Amino acid sequence: MELVPNITHVFTPDQHLYLQYEVYDPAKGKNSAPTAAAPAVTDQQEAAKPPAAAKPAPNSVRVLTSIEFIQGATKVYESKPVVANEVTAPDRKAVIFQMDLPLQSLKPGLYLCQVNVIDDVAGSFSFPRFPLLIREAVLIPPPPSPPQPPPISPTILAAVGA
Repeated sequence: MELVPNITHVFTPDQHLYLQYEVYDPAKGKNSAPTAAAPAVTDQQEAAKPPAAAKPAPNSVRVLTSIEFIQGATKVYESKPVVANEVTAPDRKAVIFQMDLPLQSLKPGLYLCQVNVIDDVAGSFSFPRFPLLIREAVLIPPPPSPPQPPPISPTILAAVGA
């Protein structure tokens, strides 16, 4: 499959938006013991904490991404988050994401498409945006068929000498 960039960012609701992007050098989890400088945590503080998510394996990554469509000050759509736990392009030290978003639920109009990327291990994030126009699908009628020549009658064929 080959991806061809849509530099105009203009789509119709019957199309799909395919996004492919890479996150370079995501942070890797490490096994670390608490340091002596860390403050002591009381039982009361521990009970007040939300339950911790499972700790990532050593040298694993945890990169989350989702796509949002914003119109004015309103978030119109957000995709389900996708989580990557490993580097998928080791030669480039990158995590590759490929998203397929059908646009049929979006009404024609101008949107901001925001790509949310969170490197959970490093605590870093990025939210690049680009404009996107959804226009009405234009139904182009088929061209009229060319006029058919009149059928050749036997008398004309006889006059031609056939």
